[in-house]
Amino acid sequence: MNDKVVGLAGTAASLAGVTAANKGLGAVWAKLTGNPPPAKNPDPEERWADILLWAVITGVVTTVVRVAVTRQVTKMQSNQGES
Repeated sequence: MNDKVVGLAGTAASLAGVTAANKGLGAVWAKLTGNPPPAKNPDPEERWADILLWAVITGVVTTVVRVAVTRQVTKMQSNQGES
């Protein structure tokens, strides 16, 4: 595999991981609070504390998933160069 293919696969894996994480977080949020996540909740009465908490949680999880995928892709590319 060349670097471009590995890079594209890494991007696709990152997007898939972030999407899955967000869906999972949304389901957990809905189960715990009884409301949809603030990002999808049109309720103007939504508490700012909930909005900020959701932003922090999704931001942290998204960053962790992206970094993990990037590291794995980098590791694959460096292992490929050793062959």
